[in-house]
Amino acid sequence: MRPVRSPQFYLLGLFLLAAFVAFSININSYFLSDDFVQIGKVLHRDFSVSWGQEHGGFFRPLFILSYVIDSRVWGARPFGYHVTNVISHGLNAFLVFKLASKLLQRFAPASSGGTGVAIAAAALFLLHPSHTEAVVWISGRADLIATFFVLASLLAYLAYANNARTWRLIASLGCFALALLAKESAICLPFLILVVSAASPDRRGQAIGQILKTFALFLSILVGFIIIRALVIGSIIGGYGTAQHLNFSPGWIRDRLLEASVRSVLPPLPITWLSFLFKPLQSPIFYLIVVVAIATMATVALARRRLYDTPARKLQNRFLLTLAVLFLVSLLPVISLRLSLYETLGERFLYLPTAFACLLIAYFCSLLIRNRRVALLLLIGALSFYSWSLYRTNMIWREAAKLSTNIIADLIGSASEDRILILNAPDNLRGVPVFHNGLPEALKYFENRNQQIEIVAYESLQSANDWISLNESGDVLTMRSNSTTDVFDRVSASECWEVLSQSANSVGLRVRPCASHPGHPRIFYWSDGRINNLFQRNPP
Repeated sequence: MRPVRSPQFYLLGLFLLAAFVAFSININSYFLSDDFVQIGKVLHRDFSVSWGQEHGGFFRPLFILSYVIDSRVWGARPFGYHVTNVISHGLNAFLVFKLASKLLQRFAPASSGGTGVAIAAAALFLLHPSHTEAVVWISGRADLIATFFVLASLLAYLAYANNARTWRLIASLGCFALALLAKESAICLPFLILVVSAASPDRRGQAIGQILKTFALFLSILVGFIIIRALVIGSIIGGYGTAQHLNFSPGWIRDRLLEASVRSVLPPLPITWLSFLFKPLQSPIFYLIVVVAIATMATVALARRRLYDTPARKLQNRFLLTLAVLFLVSLLPVISLRLSLYETLGERFLYLPTAFACLLIAYFCSLLIRNRRVALLLLIGALSFYSWSLYRTNMIWREAAKLSTNIIADLIGSASEDRILILNAPDNLRGVPVFHNGLPEALKYFENRNQQIEIVAYESLQSANDWISLNESGDVLTMRSNSTTDVFDRVSASECWEVLSQSANSVGLRVRPCASHPGHPRIFYWSDGRINNLFQRNPP
């Protein structure tokens, strides 16, 4: 007799298949930036679970363990690492469906179409265009792993709250510990559990005292993790440093909250909107948007008053408010970190918060649209928009990976000297990290080239085909970007060269002999998608 499989088994398979289709364009893309550093160390049996102490420090042993496992299976082939990320994303989408179903049963048991709302939330999460950094960038998998265990812990806790069996609480606590070992942002979990427990209209017999005791258990694990982490990295804050993590000035937090709220719903915005968003009062479009927003809110309020009685609206408002608070709480660990409205930079910080944002959107729309056919058409339209936006951002990541591949190939083919000086290297391509870190490690760990590589400046690019002009005047070199949007945003100092002038689009320097590296280095520069020999260049 053939076993009967649950419909959820097929739903899981559908999510995994959809994840592979959505991100297939980058399944063979090469490594980028931090990938070379962390994976390179693992390939050479350096299993350090902490790094970055020069600016704060990270402690993510489960994240590193995932690299160890992948390296044993795939070696230095990026395909396998991408497969792991995509599978993780598909599993997370399924957990979003499960969590949405449980929360709907808990907060809105009388509502019809709960399964459809949960599927819609998971589908929006799966195809969300703000997830490329977490899924496509192999180094973004820390967010994938941490989110998996945060969602699993929440599900185990909800099962425990419904039927207080000790093993369910132990499973929830264990998943929380694993989430912390993947990424520090999982510290929000005890507070997510507290919000869900306190806000639930039916606590299933859970007294406030019992909720607080359970909360204390999660806090004890959190305190233990903080102590162990501080002993390992030598700092309580760590991460990107206190200057970033403890910047809670009202203006800064307001801007970060606005960026996070927008990007939790929308893909990267067109760069042409830059002036409008920074100077909205000078644009008539701003006032039009305000009028439309006010009219929309008034229409929604009237529609809900017509569709639902007062008790029903109160329950709905309770759930909507709970989801909004869950979104904010999951955002708190990264609220002071910058992300971009126009690029994929920093969007990995939104991976967990978007789980609650997608459920909030799906549930809110279900309250207003009672006709299932109309709701289905709206969902198809939203998923089509997300898919198109996701494809566009995926293309940028593929272009960045090609740029990474070309630069390494150029250096291998033309740079055999022990010492190499690169005047400029691509830091990022429209927010996608290319060699923000990792160029020396790419040659050392992946090509077995033990060369001394020094980089004068890192350039933020809008196009992989942008070029720079080089002017030589005596022993002074001046490089200037052809694009006003490309920026030399990191220029380093060294005893081996002197920076004479610097602006956003140009750098002037003089290479000089130095005691630490005697002799003259082979000098290269990046332009038009390639690494070029300084003394064998052609005019652009």
